[in-house]
Amino acid sequence: MSRVLALFCVAALLTACGQTSKDEETSGTTTTNETPYGSAAAVEKYVAQITPYVQQISQLQSQYETALASQKGDSNDRRGTGRNLANKAEEVRPELRTLQTTFDTVEPPAALAPFHRDIRKLIALRLSAYDKTIDGWADEKAGGDRHKAIYGDVERAQDEANQLILALNAQMQKIQTALAAVPSETP
Repeated sequence: MSRVLALFCVAALLTACGQTSKDEETSGTTTTNETPYGSAAAVEKYVAQITPYVQQISQLQSQYETALASQKGDSNDRRGTGRNLANKAEEVRPELRTLQTTFDTVEPPAALAPFHRDIRKLIALRLSAYDKTIDGWADEKAGGDRHKAIYGDVERAQDEANQLILALNAQMQKIQTALAAVPSETP
């Protein structure tokens, strides 16, 4: 549950960064509205562009994690079974793949390229975990003996993604602080 909360924190921070006004974008000054990440207008534009992606990543992971809390009484649907997780992974995976493709169309300011790559890495880690979940269930269903190792890989990928979320959250806080430090321009 803390994983979802952390990603929601990133989404909330991204949403909190406001839109840039037209006057700010067209003002000719470059010295007073600079952040360590580039111009405030460019950084705010970038944050506005990636916000829907971050929110969607969070939403898809939340949907996947609903399989961990299955409340059905049937023992075959007990909490967190390979089947439950694989079904949710199959459900959310196509949307996350589409998100991955469209995310690559967003151009970050140069100083935010590492941050952007980390979001891309987060998407890739989630996709990898979903793919492995599906593979693990296929092996388990077939009576194979690799599913336990595969599920261990899933947990490691999810843990790595969750650690990355914490780092992204910390970085977003720095970005937001830098934007807040830019003096507002008055005509």
